[in-house]
Amino acid sequence: MNEAEVLARGGLAATEKRVLVVRALAATGAPATPQELLATLGAQLNRVTLYRILDLLVAHKLATRHNAGERAFRYCLRTGPAGHAHFTCSRCGHTECLDSGSFGAGLDELLSRLPMQVDSVDVRFAGVCRGCLNV
Repeated sequence: MNEAEVLARGGLAATEKRVLVVRALAATGAPATPQELLATLGAQLNRVTLYRILDLLVAHKLATRHNAGERAFRYCLRTGPAGHAHFTCSRCGHTECLDSGSFGAGLDELLSRLPMQVDSVDVRFAGVCRGCLNV
């Protein structure tokens, strides 16, 4: 799916700056801080505009904002209706998106039994990543 289709899914116009941010989020391959995104985008976007677009993407359920135990939030494109899970290494701080397919059915079942409407789910696993285990 291209950037314009992602934005259209959330009811947003595909402006040049929004397309840049969606492309940068897709290219990172892992949840990114705004500072990491700014380093990727360079002079194409200023900090205030980036934060406004990130907030807009989160509000329209196109991106996920989460805290991996750091000072800065991390952002990634949202997958699935409720979002997806993340893993953060307690040794090196590496954070990555996890495919929620392995527990998605169980999560969907749990959500269907709750007596309320759940708009998003934030699941974060913490532990030691493969890279640190092999050191």
